Amino acid sequence: MLRWIENWALRYASSPEKQAENSLRELRLELFQAEQRVLDAQIHADYYRSRLSFCEEVIKVGIEQVADQRRGQREMSQVLRTGAKLTEVTPEVRTFG
Repeated sequence: MLRWIENWALRYASSPEKQAENSLRELRLELFQAEQRVLDAQIHADYYRSRLSFCEEVIKVGIEQVADQRRGQREMSQVLRTGAKLTEVTPEVRTFG
């Protein structure tokens, strides 16, 4: 009976290798979530940084000049966007025979 218990423990007991293997998926998920929180924080900081610079610019030169400058940037980005054209992919028709 004692030998049977020892054999059972050797087969089914959780070894450090098995424990590490079982926790690997959970640790990868935790790492992914932590990296996602870092990216979200960076986006959040960039948003407030741009709002801050906008307000400082309005105080410095006035809203009219800032609005004109932003309008010019928007028009330039639209020109760049319309410059690249996407082409339609047509499937090739094959005949067998």
